[in-house]
Amino acid sequence: MEILDSEKRRAQNLIWNAAGEYRFEPDFKAYDEQGRADLYWNSIIGIVRTLCGPETLKSLFESFHGCVDEPLYERLVWLGLENAAFLHQSPSRPALPSLRQSYARRVVALCASNPTDRLLDVLEEAHFRRALGEDPPIKPRDREILDALEFPGDLQGNALADRALALLREYFGFVPGETQTQEEQAAKKRRIFLGFHRKLRADLPAVRGFGYGFGEHTAASVGGGKESGPPQRRITDLTSAQSEAALRTYIRDFFGPPLYAPEQSRQLEALLCTGDHTGCHLYYARGDGELERTVRGYAGAQRREALKQMERNRSAYRADEVRHRTSIARLTARIRNAMLAYLQPTVVRSASGMLDAGRVWRGIYLKDDKVFSRTLQTDPGDLCVDLLLDSSTSQLSRQETVAAQGYMIAESLTRCAIPVRVTSFCSLSGYTILTRYRDYRETEANERIFHYFTTGCNRDGLAIRALARELEDAPCEHRIVILLSDAKPNDVVKLRRGGGYVDYAEQEGIQNTAMEVRALLHREIAVICVFTGDDEDIPAAHTIYGRNFARIRSLDQFADTVGTLIQNQIRNL
Repeated sequence: MEILDSEKRRAQNLIWNAAGEYRFEPDFKAYDEQGRADLYWNSIIGIVRTLCGPETLKSLFESFHGCVDEPLYERLVWLGLENAAFLHQSPSRPALPSLRQSYARRVVALCASNPTDRLLDVLEEAHFRRALGEDPPIKPRDREILDALEFPGDLQGNALADRALALLREYFGFVPGETQTQEEQAAKKRRIFLGFHRKLRADLPAVRGFGYGFGEHTAASVGGGKESGPPQRRITDLTSAQSEAALRTYIRDFFGPPLYAPEQSRQLEALLCTGDHTGCHLYYARGDGELERTVRGYAGAQRREALKQMERNRSAYRADEVRHRTSIARLTARIRNAMLAYLQPTVVRSASGMLDAGRVWRGIYLKDDKVFSRTLQTDPGDLCVDLLLDSSTSQLSRQETVAAQGYMIAESLTRCAIPVRVTSFCSLSGYTILTRYRDYRETEANERIFHYFTTGCNRDGLAIRALARELEDAPCEHRIVILLSDAKPNDVVKLRRGGGYVDYAEQEGIQNTAMEVRALLHREIAVICVFTGDDEDIPAAHTIYGRNFARIRSLDQFADTVGTLIQNQIRNL
C-alpha cells in the first residue's frame, strides 16, 4: 500500500494535536483502507504517547519484536491501549466518543461484509461492538480474553505496559526474550533439518495491516524492516528562522491571507505576548473563505477540508431554517425591547446646547448659566458588540451548531442596528490565530460566519487579551463581548511558574482566562458567555465568567436565554 506524502503529514499533525506536543517524529501512523490518515486512530496514538510516555511505549513494542506472532501481539496491544486511552481522555475530549463510534460503525460494517473466525478479527469486532453498546455473541474463552484486553482508563506508564505483557503471557504464552530465543532455536533446527539457511520469516514491511486499514512504521520504530523509509523531516529540524518562516507560510496557506500588515502584526505580538503568554505568537486572518489557486500540498488539502465544513455549516442551517429564523425574530425582539427600556435618550440642563426660553430668567436673576438643554444619546449608536467564537478541536462535534448560533446572534444585533464584529480563535504550534469574519460596518457580511471551522488548541486568555487591545479602537462608548466557548483552555506553550513550567490547561488555563476576563470587566466592558461545553466543564465556566454565562440545551431556548443575557448587560450600561 502506497501512502501519499500529504496523508503522512496529515497523520503526523493529528498525532501532534492529540499529544499536545509538536517536536517529535511519530514512530507509527494509522491510515484507513483507502490510505487516508485515520482521524480516530491517529488521535489515539497521540493520546497513548502522553499516557504511556515515549520510552515506555517503545520498550513495550520492542519486547515482542522478532516474534513469529509479532503482528498479532502488536494489534492486540493497540486494542488494549485504545481502550485505556479512550476511557482516560473521553471526559476531557468531547469529540472523542463520536469519533470512536464512527470508527466502530465502520468496523462492524466491514466485518459484516467479510465474516471470519480468526481470533484477532473476532476480538476486534467484539471490542468495537461493545463501543456501540452492543453485547457481542462470542465464545466464553474469547469473551474472557476480550475482558482482559480492554485495559482500564486509570492505568498509565509502566503499569499500562505491565498489563499488556501480562495479557500476552496469560493467554498466548509470551515471555519477553524467552519466547524469541525459543523461536530462534526452533528455526535453526528446521533450517538444519531442511538443509538450507534461508530465514523462515522475512522482516515486517514498514506499511502493514492495522485494524481495517494500514499502519506505517518509520525506520526508527519497532518492527520496521528493510522497506522502512527514512524518517520524515520535521519542521523543527530546520534552523529557527527557517522553521518560523515555514510555519507562518503554512498558517497563511491554511487560514488565508493576513488581516494586518506584517509590521502591525509584529507590534501587536510584542505588546500582547508577554507575561503568561511569553513565547506565543499571533496571526490575524481574513475569514473570507477564498482558496488561493497557488495553495498546494498539505495546507491546501487542509484548507479544502475547511471549505467543505463551511458548506456543511450552511447546509445544517438551511435544514432547520424555519426554526432558526424564528429564533432570530424572537432574539431581535428581546434586544429591541431592552433598548427601548434602557437606552432612551436623556435630556439634561447644560451651559451649552439648545436655549430653553423658559429658563432665561434664571440666568438674569440667579446667575444660573444652565439655561440650555442637551440630549445625552444612549442609543444603539453608542453600543457595539464583539462576538468571539472558540474554534479549537474540542468544538469539532459542534461546528454546525456554533456557526448557526454565531450567525443568529450577529443577525439579530444587525437588525437592531447595533454594530457587531465577529472573530474566531484557535492555536496551532504556539500561534494563536484570530480569524475575522466581519467588522462593525460590514452589515451584509453575516453569511461569512458559516466559514467557521475547528482545528488545533485554544489559548483563550491570549485571544481575549488580543480582542481587548482591538476594543481600544472600537467606535462606541459601551462595549459587550459575547463568547461562544466550552470553557476548556488548552495550549502547547506552557506557563512559567517559579523555576519550572506547567501546562496551559485545566486550572492554570482557567485561571489565566479568568484573569483576562476580569481585565475587560475592570475597563467596564461587559463579558458574557454562551457555554457550548459539557456538564463537567460548568465549574470552569463559573470560575471564568461568574454568573454571566448560559448553556443552550435546545434551539427553542436559544432566543430567550441569549436575549436575557444581552438584556441584563444593556440594563447595566
